[in-house]
Amino acid sequence: MVAPLALVLSISIAGIASAWLSGSARIPFVAGLDRYLPAALGKLHPRTATPYVALMVHGFFSAIFLALSFARGASVKEAFSILLALAVVLQLVPFLYIYAALIKLGLRRGPADGHYGKPVLMASGLSGLITTALGMVVAFVPPPNTASGWSFDGKMAFGTLFFLGLAGFFYFFYGRRKSPRMQMS
Repeated sequence: MVAPLALVLSISIAGIASAWLSGSARIPFVAGLDRYLPAALGKLHPRTATPYVALMVHGFFSAIFLALSFARGASVKEAFSILLALAVVLQLVPFLYIYAALIKLGLRRGPADGHYGKPVLMASGLSGLITTALGMVVAFVPPPNTASGWSFDGKMAFGTLFFLGLAGFFYFFYGRRKSPRMQMS
């Protein structure tokens, strides 16, 4: 019974890793097509039609960040905890924008604008913003198996600031370089 379960588990893990790598590499690929990242990231392999440059760049940076997760003697479990918590924080950032936009929309609306009134929009936006921010703060709480809470929080802060800074750099640098035709569409 153990051998078939191990085989199925191995196939499952390979599928999850494949989906994570190929799915995450699609974001830089599309950003390369839209010229928010270097255009080379938008290239497809001539034979396999895969975004091979985006996959290689993604694999390179993933390997570097994985190596940094093991810095200062972190165990595999601790490195995984850091990467998981960092993924949670980074994936919640767009929701902060969405809920802040909902609050802004609620502040702008007149009495007869749209389906929802000001109180509903404001309550929805504030509750979403507070819940999302709280989720991000909780992700910074080190798990019980962590050797050093300061090390965990330092790696989380560095990773969050690094990726947000990198995203901001590419957005503003390559966003200005887009052709007028691309900006109109």
